[in-house]
Amino acid sequence: MTIPLDEFPQPSSSDSLIFKQLQLIYLVAYGFAAAGNNLQGSYRYALLASYNIPRSTIESLYLCAHLSTLCLGTITSSLSDKFGRRLACILSSVFYTIHCLSLNFNILSVLVLGSIFRGMAHSLYNTNFESWLLQEHHDNDLDTDSLKHLLRNAFVCATSSAVAAGIVAQVSAELLGYRAPFEVAIGIYLVMIVFVLWKWRENYGDREAKATESFVLAIKVIRTDLRVLLVGLSTCLFEATVYIYAMEWTPALQEAKEWIISERLPLGFMFSGFMTFNMMGAFLFKVLAKRFDVHSYLPVVMVIAAAALGVLVVVPDAQILVFAGLCMYELCVGIYMPSISLLRNRYLPDSVRSTLMNYFRIPRFLLMFAVIVWHLPLSVIFTSCVVMLVLAGICLVVLQNMRPREEDQRESERVVLLPASPQMTAIEMTETGE
Repeated sequence: MTIPLDEFPQPSSSDSLIFKQLQLIYLVAYGFAAAGNNLQGSYRYALLASYNIPRSTIESLYLCAHLSTLCLGTITSSLSDKFGRRLACILSSVFYTIHCLSLNFNILSVLVLGSIFRGMAHSLYNTNFESWLLQEHHDNDLDTDSLKHLLRNAFVCATSSAVAAGIVAQVSAELLGYRAPFEVAIGIYLVMIVFVLWKWRENYGDREAKATESFVLAIKVIRTDLRVLLVGLSTCLFEATVYIYAMEWTPALQEAKEWIISERLPLGFMFSGFMTFNMMGAFLFKVLAKRFDVHSYLPVVMVIAAAALGVLVVVPDAQILVFAGLCMYELCVGIYMPSISLLRNRYLPDSVRSTLMNYFRIPRFLLMFAVIVWHLPLSVIFTSCVVMLVLAGICLVVLQNMRPREEDQRESERVVLLPASPQMTAIEMTETGE
């Protein structure tokens, strides 16, 4: 699903053709990848629970995946700047396939190994699809106003596939059992790999640099530019809550025993509901961005997201209210995703973007670990999420009040961030579903 592109001016017919070609090949591949990820989102927790694995062990498996993202994933994604982002996108699907296969075995060591591969796949997926797109957009010298439309279209495509994936997961799980959605995902990943090999060209960051140089340069950028640090902090704080929510939404609904929606929760349909609100957020982003600067409205989105998760703290036993709070949170995620992509495009250098995006995952993991490792009550966990969202909003307010460096005020970026212009990867932002 895409948004009509006749709403913005096209500088030339050649640019229009190049843009449409780029949009087509990116959205097809990204849509397949997102569908595969979201097929896993509805029933991963339920499948592990069906193996009689306790909640504390399931949380540990999730943390294992995120630790893999932090350690192995940071290294592999950073190397993609040198060895190629198309290759990294293909490897993400290969690693996700290995994870899906591992879930066929009720053997803890196999599940741990699968979680390690999931962590690496997640890191490659969340950094290199966007990095590949932004580099191609820049290399083709396309009109920068088209970038916000392409980013929005990509996110709408991902959430559309997520809605469909939730329905497919629900139907396949009811007919064939909890493992079925993961088998379908494997087939989708194989199709995506073939398409990317066929249609995508390779692109790189600083290919001439030694692999270690991207690590060093990224650290230097963080140390010397406070704006990059603030973008990173707001990213890791918000996304830490997304990953915690992705782990805990199923038990949060299962433990709510009043005002119940259904005795047996339709997790696939509920996941589709979350993704529908996520998509609504992407459309609402367009409305907000026409009237406000991204720096102005994004802190407000953080506060609304905090209030939404606060519902799970105030009325944790009311199942319908818990579901409503989670839907409102997904709406905020839908606004956040294209908005933060714009900020990353403005402040993060192309040559080390993948490395920087993975460095931002270090504090995110530490926040998640601090909240989850103690196996705290859900009310305490979601209270922590509320605090993190408020802090993320504060970081964005500070960023808004900083005076931009004159040398960074490139005309293309000013156009993207103008208040008068329509400006431009929750559960499975994360993959994009847990």
